[in-house]
Amino acid sequence: MRDYRIDQVLHFSLRCYQLMGMHGLPLPCDAHPRRKARLLHVWTGCLLMGFSGVAYMCLTSDDEFLYKGDDFSCFNDAMKFGFAEMAILGIYWETLSSQRAYLGRFWQLYEALAATQTATTTPSGLTLRQQLVQHWRFLAIFYGTFLLELALLCVYVALQEGSRHLVLFWITFQPFILVVHLRNTQFVLHMDLLRQKLLQLECELILLVEYSSFANSSASFFGFNEYLRRRVREMQMIYARIHELCTCYRRGFSYSMLTVLLMIYIRITVDCYFFLYTKLSNITNLDYYLLLPAVLHIPAFLYTCQSFMQIVPRIAYRLHNIATSCSPVSLQIQNFSLQILHEQMRIDCMGIVILDNHLLTQPNDSR
Repeated sequence: MRDYRIDQVLHFSLRCYQLMGMHGLPLPCDAHPRRKARLLHVWTGCLLMGFSGVAYMCLTSDDEFLYKGDDFSCFNDAMKFGFAEMAILGIYWETLSSQRAYLGRFWQLYEALAATQTATTTPSGLTLRQQLVQHWRFLAIFYGTFLLELALLCVYVALQEGSRHLVLFWITFQPFILVVHLRNTQFVLHMDLLRQKLLQLECELILLVEYSSFANSSASFFGFNEYLRRRVREMQMIYARIHELCTCYRRGFSYSMLTVLLMIYIRITVDCYFFLYTKLSNITNLDYYLLLPAVLHIPAFLYTCQSFMQIVPRIAYRLHNIATSCSPVSLQIQNFSLQILHEQMRIDCMGIVILDNHLLTQPNDSR
């Protein structure tokens, strides 16, 4: 895989995902990329076998990994382990199989876009503080949910009356939760990078709209239509690369995205039922407070999807506002706009990037 450049915030984040076996690609600073890639795959395989062994032990052991007091509680615990293992299989199987092709291409395109777009937005031109501001959405979700979960675990350990079942269950089940939640933040990271690239494209289109409006209303210069045609063509190429980024993201995380969201949903549903059951049975149990991070991961994912979706129609609308008197340039702008409208990238509630054929209903302001 060809080398690529990333900033310090992304470098640290991807290194964390490597340690958890969720990023099977070497980083740019690694001395021997091929050897590092093999080591990462071996490490991912070991983690997969370890988690699968723990899940099998908990589901088949006679010890109190599952609650033995009644069949309903035992079934709830077994269901959580079963769907957690399904999510783990999806996460690590994708790391071992599809990430080398699709995510490798994703980061190559990301570097190519950073080199193509304005120089002020390249990672090498940003200070650490600017990088933190640039990635603040991802950092807030990543560290916010992690620290909240850690704090709730400390409070739970301090207040909950201990038993053998609770100790065995949470020692074995909490690592599954950690990996699943980190995978969800990995989805958020890649979608936020797509949002940043679309936002940069929109900013460049805004400047182009201002140039064309000034030239059309005041005074143009010789060769302006040729310049406008070249700039629109550059925007088309950038959008095509962003669309390919989106495709690589979808194919790199297609299966684990479903299993991770399903595991979070099943855990929330099962624990809510169990919360009502413990209240009716007068059982003192405080572990339902630990659901809060899982509940927050769903709106965090949907919020990132929505912020990413909303930029695409705005880009098409900016194209409608470009004023030109040259019919070939107008035709080129119209074709570019139709390309965006007919290939509008949308992320549905399951988080999969798909192609949507809905037409934009914004008014046409082109003259």
